Amino acid sequence: MRVGITRNSHRWKVLLQIKQMSKISGKQIKDEELHNYPLDAEIFRRTFNRYVQSFNTIFFSLVFLICAPFIAYAIALYLEQAKVDVTGFLSLWYAGESLLMDLGFPHISFGIFASGTIAVGHMSVGLISAGNFSCGVISIGGLGSCGVISIGGLSSVGVIALGNNNVYGIVAIATGNKKPFEKGVYMNGKAFGFISFGRQARGVYTLSYGDDSEGTYQFSPKRQDPEAVALFTHWYKKFKNAFVVPS
Repeated sequence: MRVGITRNSHRWKVLLQIKQMSKISGKQIKDEELHNYPLDAEIFRRTFNRYVQSFNTIFFSLVFLICAPFIAYAIALYLEQAKVDVTGFLSLWYAGESLLMDLGFPHISFGIFASGTIAVGHMSVGLISAGNFSCGVISIGGLGSCGVISIGGLSSVGVIALGNNNVYGIVAIATGNKKPFEKGVYMNGKAFGFISFGRQARGVYTLSYGDDSEGTYQFSPKRQDPEAVALFTHWYKKFKNAFVVPS
């Protein structure tokens, strides 16, 4: 009888230990607990650069998709002036424009200085605007942009702003350069906002790689505040891999 009781007691102890280990393991993967573990700066850097590359891909893809047809149209007009037959392309362009009008799309304005509901030009202002310098509710600028959702090649200002350098917004994402200009020195990537992502980020919640960053709650190689770690690893889950969590 005692042998049976001893075996059952041992079995319950083992089950209790497994249960406790499961609870610990569950806690380890929670975002709010990650800051308790060491951070691998090299993995952090590689992860940061991958996100930078992704943001740059998004930007250049958007600029290409929006601006490419209008660049082609400008080239066609130039070729027409040079007595090159581009009748087929222009016919297709005007047919597409008529189709958009028939489908109820607002008028699209195109020019060096463009304004309208949808405006595309060197300098553009509209509900949706695209150009080298643009301003609108949704704006995409090759050099600079301003809007509620703003994407700028260099500088950007908006509620949600994405750009290469000098980005200001409630949510500000500055990609900067993927590779250092000199050893350990990265160019651009300055973000200023309530939530900031950049090489040099300043704000309340900041995700950064440079030592010059400042924030109430920071997530960087030099500082991992619990609030910032929980927020940014929830959005950018690959950063979880930068923490050395025991298996």
